[in-house]
Amino acid sequence: MKRISHFLLIAGLLFTLSGCAGFSQQEALLSGTIEADEWPIVAEAGGLVTEVKAEEGSRVKAGQVLAVIDERSYQINVSDAKAALEQATARLEEAKAGSRDSSIQKGIAAVQQADANIRMAQARKQQADAGISKAQEQLEQAQSQLQGAQHTLAYQQNRLTEANSLYQQGAISQKDFEAQEELVSQAKTQVNQLQAQVAAAGAQYVSAQGEVSAAVAQTGTAQAQQAGAIADLHLLKEGSTGYTIRALLATQQQAQAKLDQALLQLEKTKITAPADGILLRSAIEQGEVAKTGAHLFTMMKADQLKLKVYIPEAQLNRVQAGQMVGIQVDAYPGETFAGTISLVAEKAEFTPKNVQTSDERTKLVFAVTIQIAEGQGKIKPGMPADVILFAPAKGEGQ
Repeated sequence: MKRISHFLLIAGLLFTLSGCAGFSQQEALLSGTIEADEWPIVAEAGGLVTEVKAEEGSRVKAGQVLAVIDERSYQINVSDAKAALEQATARLEEAKAGSRDSSIQKGIAAVQQADANIRMAQARKQQADAGISKAQEQLEQAQSQLQGAQHTLAYQQNRLTEANSLYQQGAISQKDFEAQEELVSQAKTQVNQLQAQVAAAGAQYVSAQGEVSAAVAQTGTAQAQQAGAIADLHLLKEGSTGYTIRALLATQQQAQAKLDQALLQLEKTKITAPADGILLRSAIEQGEVAKTGAHLFTMMKADQLKLKVYIPEAQLNRVQAGQMVGIQVDAYPGETFAGTISLVAEKAEFTPKNVQTSDERTKLVFAVTIQIAEGQGKIKPGMPADVILFAPAKGEGQ
């Protein structure tokens, strides 16, 4: 601060005195635009925005809550994770304490239940086998009867053809002809009925096959349950092994990690400022739904305004890193603010189109970055600004 005050004193004198301490009144003016490093603030958790607590242009502190996302679903996840952790912890503590008589009795009951399930499945299999045998027998019987009925129908149809010929010749009466027609009709009805019986018997046979397959699957499941129940009972009788305890410990650690993750997600429902600064823009309002990764706010870090200007190659010797300069903006005529050159580009470039100089636009220039040391309460990003470089008097350094 002493250095800044000293600089401003010298600058003031230079405006009123003609030549002092080897300096002239000549000033090199370079123009640029005030800039700020913008920080995007994104949503790390999605949901309904229930509250927006900061407005554009306001100053915020690091950790200050800017907006709040509905946390109810995240609270539920935390509760679930806590319950899972408590359950895993209880199982681990029980294993470390050893099996109790009640646990062994429960294991015995599980084995007995598995045995009963196997017997039930086997009985179902026997019943299904009997059902498929009966269905197959009924199908074969219906197919045989249908075949006989079809032969009868063919015979009666042949008789009807002969009777029709004889009736046309007058060899038989109309009554005999109609009697033969009735026999053909009866034979057709019998064939239709038996065809329906064959279809029904076939469907019953397919159903019986499915019942056998289901019974076989049920038997396999029951046997697997029995094997698991017996293994669990052996462990209960022998006590928990080191492998079991390590597995339960890993389960507990996994449950703890899930709880930590749920708590972290819950914490992210509060959108906070990452540092002290000024809130430049807001892209969210109360009642909107924010998606994870959505850009909610844009802020700039407090007291970190900068200005980039371009200096012709011939005047490059007039600037260096650490050098103090004067800054003027149109909004505050007559005021000069202090700044410090933080960076001089190592590589030349052609004059940018948005930079106006007294030289030709195609002339090579070097970018100069200036950190603004004072006036942050007045100077705003986007303001055009002039930079004053005080030139040494003629003969200086010669």
